Amino acid sequence: MSVVEPGGKNRTPLVLVILLVAQLLSMSWYGRTKDGRPNLLLSWVLTAVYPVQKAGGGVGSVVSGLWNGYIDLRGAKEENTKLREQNDQLKQDLFKLKEELAASKRVTATLELQQTLPYRSVAAQVIARSGNEFFNKIIIDKGRLAGIKLHQAVITPAGVVGRVIGLGPVAAQVQLLTDSYAGVGAQLSESRAYGEVKGVGKAFCEMRNVSGLEPVKEGEAIITTGLDGIYPKGLLIGYVQEVGLGSGAKSHRIVVKPAAQLDALQQVLVLELSEQDLKIDETVK
Repeated sequence: MSVVEPGGKNRTPLVLVILLVAQLLSMSWYGRTKDGRPNLLLSWVLTAVYPVQKAGGGVGSVVSGLWNGYIDLRGAKEENTKLREQNDQLKQDLFKLKEELAASKRVTATLELQQTLPYRSVAAQVIARSGNEFFNKIIIDKGRLAGIKLHQAVITPAGVVGRVIGLGPVAAQVQLLTDSYAGVGAQLSESRAYGEVKGVGKAFCEMRNVSGLEPVKEGEAIITTGLDGIYPKGLLIGYVQEVGLGSGAKSHRIVVKPAAQLDALQQVLVLELSEQDLKIDETVK
């Protein structure tokens, strides 16, 4: 039966031709030559599609490479993050060890001083400071229950700190040398000239009442005289920082740098002195 399109044309011969060509192509595709090699048509087809397959394989390799690179990069980033965290932790641990070592050294130095002093003392920790710029008062963690009394001298291995001016059961307030109301009987270590070290509310002190005729050197040590009834004789107060020369009628103006680091105090000794400890031999005054 013939196939007739609505336009009235018979397409049966065309259909038969297409079917015949398809059959021939199929037979050529699956057929082989006498020596068993693939036929020529198959070779042509394979040759034609090779560039497409090659390009497709290349794209696949690129995509695969990019994905693997992404996975590797992400893994490296995570590893770097972990390494940074470990490094930060190591830095914190090292800082902590350094702080513990420094604290241990301070305690050791204080205990060694305590053992060598010819009088009794109480070791204490600084737990608070006054709120002003120059830290002219501190609070220590020992008070009346530890035997602390008013006006007792406070020192460090480096030198004089100040004296106790406030007292509670478990804490005490210490006035530093730099406080504007503080004063210490003092003596120049080389000229042996006497005077008084006074606080001026700043980081330094002043040594007053030293005759303008006395020789004074920058860097010269200043020690306690024991004449003030608070500090025993021979403790280091500080060093001459600057000298404003006086005259026969005018005293020197001497700026004193405290020997103890008053702005970084952590461990101190409170001296428990008896009247005998403060007694001065009249022959050496």
